[in-house]
Amino acid sequence: MCHGEIDIDKKMIDDLFYLIINKSSKISQNFYELIEKLEFNYTTEMLKISKPEIIEMLKIILFTLYQLEMSQFQNILSKVKREELIKLYNICKGYNTDNFILYYKKTIINKYSDNTT
Repeated sequence: MCHGEIDIDKKMIDDLFYLIINKSSKISQNFYELIEKLEFNYTTEMLKISKPEIIEMLKIILFTLYQLEMSQFQNILSKVKREELIKLYNICKGYNTDNFILYYKKTIINKYSDNTT
């Protein structure tokens, strides 16, 4: 693990997912609005019929978006699109990396950080 990196374990991801799915007040209203805008607001019933790999992808995408929100990346969160997040997830999955979530997060930041202005 790189110096200064947060050790992310499956329990952290699962715990956050549980809070989101159960509409916990510990999650900001802004984040719920983002999830709804991106159509990642899956219900418990929807999750019951979803494939495990879809649920895993959803967990990682939501966790990554939550990390971006906590890191004050509102400029990026205002630009993200559902299709792009899924596409980037699938592209990142094709690479063998020690820390997939960090790699995915950096890929999103790079994609939506327009330095060409």
